[in-house]
Parts: sequence; C-alpha cells; structure tokens
Amino acid sequence: MLGLVVGAFGGFLFSNSLPPEVGSVEEELELLRNSNAQNERRLRSYQRNARRDTTPDELRRLARDVRDGKDISPDDLFATMKPWMRQMSPIFERMREVNEEDWADVRTSEWARQYDLNASQRAQLKEWFRAQGAERAKALVDVIESKNSGFVDLIRATEYDWKDARGADKLMEGFLKGDQLEEFKSGRLAERAESVQHEADRNLSRLDGIVALDSKQHEQLFGVLSRGAEDYQPGLNVDGLAGENSALDRGQRDAEIRATLRPDQIEKLDEHQRNRRAEAEKEMRRMMMTLPKDWDLLDRDTF
Repeated sequence: MLGLVVGAFGGFLFSNSLPPEVGSVEEELELLRNSNAQNERRLRSYQRNARRDTTPDELRRLARDVRDGKDISPDDLFATMKPWMRQMSPIFERMREVNEEDWADVRTSEWARQYDLNASQRAQLKEWFRAQGAERAKALVDVIESKNSGFVDLIRATEYDWKDARGADKLMEGFLKGDQLEEFKSGRLAERAESVQHEADRNLSRLDGIVALDSKQHEQLFGVLSRGAEDYQPGLNVDGLAGENSALDRGQRDAEIRATLRPDQIEKLDEHQRNRRAEAEKEMRRMMMTLPKDWDLLDRDTF
C-alpha cells in the first residue's frame, strides 16, 4: 500500500515537472507566472540600485558650479538625471499605468452612460485609451534614452492631457448610428469650436495689448489665430471666422501675424519678445540657471 502511495505521488511530481501542452490554458498560466516573476526580480534589482549612492561625476560638477556662483542649464541637469530615470523606469511605468487607468475609466464611463455603449464597446474604448498611453510612454522613454534630448523635450513629452480624447472620435463614430451619431459629432465639433474661439480671443487680446490693433487687423487676425489654434480643423464653425480655412502651424501663424502688422507694430512686437526672453532669463538666473535650449517651444504663443 505504501509503495502504491509513493508511486502515485512520484507520478504526480513527474507529471507536474513536464512542460504544459502547447496552446493550453496551463501553458498560458505558466508563461504569465514566469513573466510576473521576471518583472518582480527586475523591479527589486532596480530598487536596490536606486538606493545606492550613484551620484555621477557630472552631477558633482554641477553642484560645484552652483557653489562657485556659476549658472547651470536645465539641459545639463536633465542629462545627469537620465541614468537615474532609466533605473527607476519600472516604478514610473506603474505610476503611469495607474493614473491613465483612472482617466480611461472616467472617460469610458462618461461616454458609455451618455451613449449607452455595450460591454464590448466599453472594452474597446478603454483599450484605445490604454494603447494611447503606451504610445505616449514610449515617446517619453525615447527622450530619456536619447543622448541629444534636452529639458524642453522632456516637458513636451509629458504634456499629453488624458482629458483630450480627440483620437477616439472615429472609434466612437463606428459604435453609434442615427441620432446618437449626429449628437456625438455635433457635440464634439461644438467643443472644438468653443476651444478654438477661446484661444483665438485670448491671443487676440494679448496681441492687441502689445501693438494696438485697428479694427481691420482685429478681423483679419482673429481668423489667423483661430486657424492656428491647437483644436482647429478645416470646416470648423467658429463665430467670426470667414474666408481661408486651412489650418496653420506655429510658424505659418506667426508669419501671417507679422504680414498683417504695420512696421511700427512689428517693432513693438519684436521689443516685447526681447523683453519676454530677458525676463525669463532673469527669473532663471535667480535660481542660478540659464534658459534651456528650445525654450520658446514650451509656449505656443510668442507674445
């Protein structure tokens, strides 16, 4: 009897030592367990490394420059932080996943309730948000891994707003039909139009305060600033917008602005931009730092 029990137990152990059948549920579970174990080991390794004193020579040099009263650049500071950020990337990734999971839940629940989406549609919409998050995460990793990226590149790579779900419009339009589809399209267009008008009005007011626009310039530049707004798309119904309706990038927008201004107004705008940069440099010097490269790209507005 004892021999039978031992034999049966040995057979059980042997069967469990064999690899699971290809394509079986057991194989999927085994792969998942192995993957999780590897991730946990990798994370523990990163955490141990992060606790060590890994201050590079370059960071010590920057600290010495600060003590000596020399200005340093955010680009130099970011460069010294890249090795640490690479080590801590698993933790940053977990934080990102949690944050974006919350945003995906909020947006998915909102549209699911408003347009009566079924379970499959909700799952597809949430997966779209997750995929977008992974894409943005890759862009951030590319910045951290690059030897040539600077502080401004880091800021721009983290500017994505999860409340902005423009890219999901086509997916939603595939879910909806009839009145619901028209309601969704008109609602999204109204949101865009309101955003464009708000941005154009704000920038027009700022520009007017700098160069004192006349009434004709007001009308012309409202159109230019609308077409250069972040949310603008051709065919958008914006109050006060007439004539040419193609979208403008920042360079095109600024060229159109300067073409509309008189020479004396251009001088005022140039002086304002010089003063704006000088003020930014002054603020950075208070922190014993210089402006990063491509500083002007941090703000779409140059006035």
